[in-house]
Amino acid sequence: MSYFTIGSTGFVGSHFLTKALESPEVTKIFSLTRKDFEANGDKLTKLVSKNTEEWTDIIKESKDVPAHSTFFSAFGTTRKTAGSAENFVRIDHGINYSCFKAAKESGKYDTAIIVSSVGANKDSFLLYLKTKGQLEQDIIDLKFKKTIILRPGFLMGQRNAPVDMNGKIGGFIGNLTRGTFFSGLAGHPVYAEEVAKCALKMSLEPIGKAGEVIVVESKEIIDLAK
Repeated sequence: MSYFTIGSTGFVGSHFLTKALESPEVTKIFSLTRKDFEANGDKLTKLVSKNTEEWTDIIKESKDVPAHSTFFSAFGTTRKTAGSAENFVRIDHGINYSCFKAAKESGKYDTAIIVSSVGANKDSFLLYLKTKGQLEQDIIDLKFKKTIILRPGFLMGQRNAPVDMNGKIGGFIGNLTRGTFFSGLAGHPVYAEEVAKCALKMSLEPIGKAGEVIVVESKEIIDLAK
């Protein structure tokens, strides 16, 4: 199995990259990022471009990517980091979608994996959930042979980057409710590493019916990660 990843320096993406590098079933990993990072390995090819507008061409022109590969994204931002609602949508939806579209057009990818969010819904009145839901639908419409949508709840675990207030609140709620009756009420908080494990496990399973769409909610992510 071979993978092309974006967002692999982030909270979930970095765990996914580590798990994929450790897996004997993974032969090649291509990681497209805005800046270089520490991970290395014979399997890993780093592709670095600060200009995300170049990413679609890089994806299409990466000739060493084998056929039947998997395209994985844990790329995303927050409205606060983006600076505005418009910029948030441009990054979280626009860049992600253009990369998945380029992957589909290249003809090299059978499987698409997107790390979305609990509550994602294109009809939501909340910008974050609406954007995530619309991205899910647009990726489904690209019609990969297999599409995996992961919808984790509050993300838990040790972060290497500064955490904003939403991240701190999510971590607090997760630590407070995880393993209790209230976990479900809080959307089943999940460790970032568990999301990564689930993504890798699901992607390594054979494709069933062509065009299948698998949506994995947070509780199932936790169960599968075990």
